[in-house]
This record gives sequence, structure tokens and C-alpha cells, in this order.
Amino acid sequence: MLAAGAAAVGYVLGTKAGRAQFEQIKAKADELAHDPRVRSGVSSIAGEVRKNADKLPDPVAGAVRAAADAVEGATRT
Repeated sequence: MLAAGAAAVGYVLGTKAGRAQFEQIKAKADELAHDPRVRSGVSSIAGEVRKNADKLPDPVAGAVRAAADAVEGATRT
């Protein structure tokens, strides 16, 4: 299974056709991440995660808040 995954990654990154496919996938993912509907949903979910993080122990709550901030920030750039 690992070998098949490595072969797929090698194809995508190692061939001209694979690289073109990778660029198409990357462009579509970027477009999706910056869609206003997606950004709104991510923001809403991140807010709920932060709100519920307050119920967790301090070290865990901090990590959960940081993760929510990182995910939300990824749709802003």
C-alpha cells in the first residue's frame, strides 16, 4: 500500500503530465479554499471549536484554539 502511494506521488510530481495534473488540482483547491461560502463555513466552525475549547484542560484548550486559528487562517491567504 505504501509503495503504491509512493509510486502515485512520484508519478504526479515526476512527469510532465503528472505535474500538470498536480497544478490543476492545486488551483482547484486554492479556488475552493477562497470561496466565500467555504470561508464563512470554516469561520463558523472555527468559532464553535474555540468556544468549546474553553471546556478542555488548559494545555489541550490552547492546542485546539491554535489549530482552529491555523485552519481559519489558511482560507484567508
